[in-house]
Amino acid sequence: MIIIMKQFKIIVFIILSLFFFNKIIKAEIHFKNTDFELEIIRINGKEKGPTLLVFGGIHGDEEGGYSSAEVLAKTIMYKGNLIIVPRVNYAGIMHYRREIYGDMNRKFTDKEYPNDPDHKVMVMLKELISEADIFINQHDAFGFHRKKYISKSYNPFRYGQSLIVDTGKIFSKKLNKELNIDSIGNRIINNVNAEIKNSKHHFCFWNQNSISTNTKFKDMQKSATYYAVTRYSIPAFGLETSKNLPSSKLKIKYQLLVIKKIMEEFGLEYKLKTDRFDKPSLYWIEFIKNSKDIIRVNSNTNIRLNINDTIKANKIHSNYGMGLSFDILNWKNSNDFNNEYSFTQERTAFIRKNHIFIGKVRFKKFKKDSIRKIFIEVNNKTTSIPNWGVLKIKSNDIFKILNCDNKTKYYFDIRGYNNRKGDSKIAISSKDLLKKYSFKREGNIYFVKIYNKSILIGGFQIEISSK
Repeated sequence: MIIIMKQFKIIVFIILSLFFFNKIIKAEIHFKNTDFELEIIRINGKEKGPTLLVFGGIHGDEEGGYSSAEVLAKTIMYKGNLIIVPRVNYAGIMHYRREIYGDMNRKFTDKEYPNDPDHKVMVMLKELISEADIFINQHDAFGFHRKKYISKSYNPFRYGQSLIVDTGKIFSKKLNKELNIDSIGNRIINNVNAEIKNSKHHFCFWNQNSISTNTKFKDMQKSATYYAVTRYSIPAFGLETSKNLPSSKLKIKYQLLVIKKIMEEFGLEYKLKTDRFDKPSLYWIEFIKNSKDIIRVNSNTNIRLNINDTIKANKIHSNYGMGLSFDILNWKNSNDFNNEYSFTQERTAFIRKNHIFIGKVRFKKFKKDSIRKIFIEVNNKTTSIPNWGVLKIKSNDIFKILNCDNKTKYYFDIRGYNNRKGDSKIAISSKDLLKKYSFKREGNIYFVKIYNKSILIGGFQIEISSK
């Protein structure tokens, strides 16, 4: 009875933990699989506190912002809330361009422009600002801002390594108090610089006073921070790391350092799990061919097709779940993920994580010696899959690779099954496959290569289900 009660308590704890986890972290995806995809991540703390809104990538060539925003999305909040938009300007990020349909940081005005391609995104961004108590707009810029002229790279006209505001004082209705933004900003930067050993990388606080009628920065009156301050009286910061820093790693580190000090200044309590942006890796791309066949290929693979065959990128398997795009060059959009392509001519498609190229595939015509079908016997019944297809079996199934296109000249090599003479026409079960050679050593997916003599000409995956 005591054992049963203990097990019951454990089950209840797990259910409550899952409920709490789902409650505090929510991810919304709007305009999915388009050039305007917008991911919004909400992380709520256990205790009530201010809500910090963070925009990353409003300019598509400023990687310090959108890369660090993704890392920030792994934060655990104890007090207060985070709303993070890692990729505001998705099309710009994919092409690593500041803007595609005009400068998004000059579209925060009361006037609506329904014909602007960015309009639906701008409506959502403005709504998010209305929810926030504090706002940060992340950027990268050239040089290093300094109060006095030192050199071409270090002077008052450079924006890099600065924390920019639009005014020195505001009354925050949401925080219900008068805020001296000049004092707050300088205090934040002093705390930041105390943790940066290289003085050449120090930040400067910069009040541009753009709310003044005689400001030198009139153009900033269309920016996101200006909109936040003037419409909702919330403290808003433009965070700029330098494009001249020696590495992306440093940009991300400094972006996160400033954000942490802003959070601490306003009483948010948190735990940042990491300050590292892992290098993106492509495992494979999954396609649906002719609305029925599953094909999975690695980078630099030729997918052979007949004229008018249809193919659609169904899933990108990577060490990242978001910010992935599939672009068939000189076809429809910048992101052709889940768009069905009818094969009429040979084309190349690029796969990217944000702006980072992680792979490509080519759609090409069949050649005379191309593999069309792979014949496999499963539990004494013959089935077929296309080249680069997927053999789905259960853990207790017995399978036997027969041939390709009813020809016997091919050599099959199952990674994880040790037979030097080739792995065809041998009855094999999942128990015969070595788990350490499976994908991520999980024992679910194994890779098969097909050779004609010593030339790799095809392959497929074995996917094992326990059900």
